[in-house]
Amino acid sequence: MGYYGGYRRRSYNSYRSRGYGRSNTWTSTYSRLLGMFGPVVGDIRKAFLALPEDALDELLQDYGAIHGASAEQYARKTYPAWKSGKTNLSGQTMQRLVELVPPYLEPEQRMSLVQTLAKQHDSRSGKPYKSVRINIEAPGNAFAEIDAALDELESEDVLAHLPENVMAAAKWLYDDDITAARAVLAEARRAENAIMKKAARREIDLLKRTIASGQVKTANYSVELPAGTLSVQAFTPPKSLLSTIFGWLK
Repeated sequence: MGYYGGYRRRSYNSYRSRGYGRSNTWTSTYSRLLGMFGPVVGDIRKAFLALPEDALDELLQDYGAIHGASAEQYARKTYPAWKSGKTNLSGQTMQRLVELVPPYLEPEQRMSLVQTLAKQHDSRSGKPYKSVRINIEAPGNAFAEIDAALDELESEDVLAHLPENVMAAAKWLYDDDITAARAVLAEARRAENAIMKKAARREIDLLKRTIASGQVKTANYSVELPAGTLSVQAFTPPKSLLSTIFGWLK
């Protein structure tokens, strides 16, 4: 086995161990792939059609080892037409390339794919939304609730929200260099989250003092962090009819 771009070329047996020696029952369509990978599909397609000749040759050898000699021959014959745009890549072919192409890319390209994929699914994941309501006339434990809610907004692994079918279709996401990249991204995200939380605490402390002073009747505060959103609504409850009447009589 050789190396390309600092990344180990996989053997046929390694793919068999991952389940690629069996028939695939997925519906191989672009719509399904786009639903799973979004813009990453286009990025992988573009990278595949721009591979250096030696990397392309090794990739197509792997393609043939996994999917058969006839599939490799067809890919080699059709590649110029794919590259020129004369022939479109089928959903089935793109499904295969989603797994095969990333290991042949430069580390920066793979990192970019991970970031794009994480961003897409992170936006769909329904990140935590914490909401605290404060009765200005009787705050009680609401201030402590705000602090607790903010404390709970901690950042996760950048791929924590990827569905199982996405991870299964792109097993290169488990590879050592990607795992290291995920750790770097996760640490950067935690640092960003910590900085934003620190700023949020200053703003919340100011809100608490303002509410405690009785200078406001209502107040709203919201902050969106990488780990989720915190919303605070401070309100003055409406007076009952009896209390209003008693107020007039005084």
